[in-house]
Amino acid sequence: MFKAVLFDVDNTLLDFLTFKKESAKAAAHAMVEHGLPATEMEVYGKIFATYDAKGIEYQKTFYEVVKQYELEINKAERIQQAAIVAYSKKKFEVLHAYPMVRPTLRKLKERGIRIGVVSDAPRNKAWQRLVIAGLENEFEVVVTHDDTMEKKPNPSPFFVALKKMNLLPSACLFVGDNPERDIKGAKEVGMRTCLAKYGLWTRAKEPKADYEIDKFEELLNIVK
Repeated sequence: MFKAVLFDVDNTLLDFLTFKKESAKAAAHAMVEHGLPATEMEVYGKIFATYDAKGIEYQKTFYEVVKQYELEINKAERIQQAAIVAYSKKKFEVLHAYPMVRPTLRKLKERGIRIGVVSDAPRNKAWQRLVIAGLENEFEVVVTHDDTMEKKPNPSPFFVALKKMNLLPSACLFVGDNPERDIKGAKEVGMRTCLAKYGLWTRAKEPKADYEIDKFEELLNIVK
């Protein structure tokens, strides 16, 4: 039996992809509505092109999109701020934990299993998402990018979590949606691994996880 289960956050605990898509749509709509000379589909594509180039956590995405149109500075700022406000409003509407996450986490703790998080998100963003989803009090340990300045599959974030919990890798199961980052990194430090197939949005199929789940609550069968 495992002594602890560690989780990725985005697309494992939280429906991050839906949040990003819907908030990008809201931002694109606001930009066009406030005078950006483009279609909403064009702007939506530019938002995700910026994410692809700069990273999904990039904080100046809307600035990068708007500056391409070389608008007068006050008009550009108005459009950018409209996008930021629309994005933020939509985030609070659509960012949720996957079904059965909270009751499943509580059942794990009732069984004496310790739980924690290892996320590539910045500390402030990881905690903000956990708070929005109502999960901020569930975890013994939360390790973010700011704790090591390294991202999975680098072993450092995993080792920080293990040290904080005073556990050996063999006593832990890691659950994540990304084979190349979550599964590879956890395997290389000696943890058993579980792929959250419901959150999978990469084409990567390797490395193979020890377990796979289609629904979050299926995790309870694995840790018996």
